[in-house]
Parts: sequence; structure tokens; C-alpha cells
Amino acid sequence: MRKQYAFLLAKSTEIRKQSSILRKQYAFLLAKSTEIRKQSSILRKQYAFLLAKSTEIRKQSSILRKQYAFLLAKSTEIRKQYA
Repeated sequence: MRKQYAFLLAKSTEIRKQSSILRKQYAFLLAKSTEIRKQSSILRKQYAFLLAKSTEIRKQSSILRKQYAFLLAKSTEIRKQYA
């Protein structure tokens, strides 16, 4: 009976230690998860901003290409008149 008690006591102590370790690991992982969610939120906002900026730049680039084509055509026309 004493051997069983000693064995169960040792097993109980081992389980309490493991439980303590698991609680600490859970707290660490919960904090890490929260940090990752915050970073993910920041990255999503940055991505949305960069996507909007990229769209704006593409529109401006398109306008500039059209202006360039117009000016090139005008320049060619003027050169022909003076040739």
C-alpha cells in the first residue's frame, strides 16, 4: 500500500510539474499569437495603402504616356512643317 501511495504521489508531482510547464507555454503562445495578429493587422493596412498608391501611380503613368504620345506627334508635325 505504501509503495502504491509513493508511486501515486510521485506521479501526481510529475503531472503538476508538466501542467505548470504547459500553462507557461500556453501563456507564451497566447502572447505570441496576439503579437502576430497585431502585426498581421498592420501588414494588411500597409498592403491596402500600397495597393492604392500603386493604382494611383499606374493611372498617372497612363496619363503621362498619353501626353508623351501627343507631344511626340505634335513635335513630328511641327518638324515636317519646317522641313
